[in-house]
Amino acid sequence: MKTIFLSLMLPLVACGAVRAAQPNFVIILIDDMGWADSSTYGSEYYQTPNLTRLAEEGMLFTDAYAAAPLCSPTRASIMSGLHPARLRMTQAIVPSAVSDPKALPPRKNEYVGRVQNRDHMDLDITTLAEALKLGGYHTAHIGKWHLGPIDREWSSEDHTYNAEHQGFDFVIGGAHLPGPPDYYSPYSDGRPGYTIRNLEPGPEGEYLNERLAEESIKWISSVKDSGKPFYLNFWHYAIHGPVVAKKDLLPKYIESRDPDAGQRCPEFATMIESMDTSIGMLLDWLDRPENAELKANTFILLSSDNGAVIHNEVNGNPWSANRPLRGGKANIYEGGSRVPWIVRWRDTPAGTECNTPVVSTDIYPTVLDLAGLEPNTELDGRSIAPLLNGESQKTEPVFVHFPHDMGMLNAASSFVRDDGWKLIRYYWAAGPDHHHYELFNLRDDPQEAVNLAGHYPGKVRALDALLEAFLQETGALTPLPNPDYAGTEFPPPRKSRNSTLSKASRRPETLKLALEKFQPLENGSRIIQLMDEKGVKRKSTAVIYKGADWISVENRPDGSVKVSWDVAKKNGPAEILFGWCGGSTATEVDDWTLGPYKMVIQ
Repeated sequence: MKTIFLSLMLPLVACGAVRAAQPNFVIILIDDMGWADSSTYGSEYYQTPNLTRLAEEGMLFTDAYAAAPLCSPTRASIMSGLHPARLRMTQAIVPSAVSDPKALPPRKNEYVGRVQNRDHMDLDITTLAEALKLGGYHTAHIGKWHLGPIDREWSSEDHTYNAEHQGFDFVIGGAHLPGPPDYYSPYSDGRPGYTIRNLEPGPEGEYLNERLAEESIKWISSVKDSGKPFYLNFWHYAIHGPVVAKKDLLPKYIESRDPDAGQRCPEFATMIESMDTSIGMLLDWLDRPENAELKANTFILLSSDNGAVIHNEVNGNPWSANRPLRGGKANIYEGGSRVPWIVRWRDTPAGTECNTPVVSTDIYPTVLDLAGLEPNTELDGRSIAPLLNGESQKTEPVFVHFPHDMGMLNAASSFVRDDGWKLIRYYWAAGPDHHHYELFNLRDDPQEAVNLAGHYPGKVRALDALLEAFLQETGALTPLPNPDYAGTEFPPPRKSRNSTLSKASRRPETLKLALEKFQPLENGSRIIQLMDEKGVKRKSTAVIYKGADWISVENRPDGSVKVSWDVAKKNGPAEILFGWCGGSTATEVDDWTLGPYKMVIQ
């Protein structure tokens, strides 16, 4: 495969005019940074002035997706341009991963069997780095890799699948570690394999995020005058655990902390600001007058490998929350895979926003397109160069395949988003012959609170056919059903998972509307909210099922819903469907979607 690619590429790179026009690329990947984990995307706690600066100089995407809600498959999708389902790497690489994954038969008390995960990205894949290297580029990887096997102690002496064997000339890190031993120098805890390769310890008090920025600048400086373009993976370990506060920033975040907010972890906040500072260091260096030409010809894309962690805490404070999105890392809802995505490029209108869905598999073909190079094989992503030029582009379906049991966080599932509709298929959760479905209209309900599957069966069938075609085409492994499942409840109860969340809000047992039916005689409005079994009002979201011509709803930030009506326009009964806007923490996700709960206005 790589030989074929070389034969295709050589005619292109032999032309000096093509080489001169080729841009430089910096792909910045943040680990575990959720869609809402920045002031750039609306956080009132986590401060990211440099991400905002990058967005003001480029384009911010509102509907960008990691190809999976966990790190390794997303990273593989970026490097290969292929979907995790096709790679059969749909989970993070952990010690239980295998070289040849299969869908295993279910055990006695499982309603579905387990799907194994591949423990490496194959060397016969032409990676993005290899494609660019063959196109005349210098290549470097600095930071987290996590695309090779790990032994039982979360370490490895096997370097076969490290970054230096996947197309990179220069590597710092680039191995198996999912997170650093420590964010402070010397970046090692003494255990074999628990060290960041090729990174010498810095002075006492040096913090990893800023150090990696310094190393990135140093490498760019070493190649920028070579006459060849460069490609850099600046892939942070941050903000993956362990949570290690940057000590000089901690007092500020302790003081500004709101104890009732979803995002309230000061230690985590310092890590985010430090990561943001490292981005600012790179931007500042490119802003130097002597680097003006270099800046103009350097494409920067920043994103994350999955959503924020909602199932861990520090001192009673969850690491983060993805509100208004539901769920988080290792979860099929939007909070698991919708991520920040910012691009700065000379042809991109500054300070613009794009609402067209994009996916991490799009990075590979986009980079090659801008470099004037052709891939040697079909890719699952597409070039989004037209979007970056400020043009419109047809919306394509987004697929996320996550067939893994993650306890209270997730049941084996996949989703397809097509335009504003999202269908989740939970494998065999309605019985050994049937899947369980949840359908959401993301335009009206980005919180995924109101399950519309029972109200739009035609839409469920159409989206499920689209999903099935994707699974068949990619050869995805899907869970096997258990015809002899001993349980009697469908959907079956999800397995409990040891959660470290000691003070997180809990999921309600039951919900109801205080008012289910009424007939207005004149124009007006009401404030409506779902109540739990204790009569406590719970945050609610509503969508109109019937009667949109005379009924309107306003889903308010405080969790209440304002329902208004104009009787002069009435042409029949209206139906409004309510759902609980839960899912900020793992203890709230913990099971299938409740409801919906119907209100009829006659």
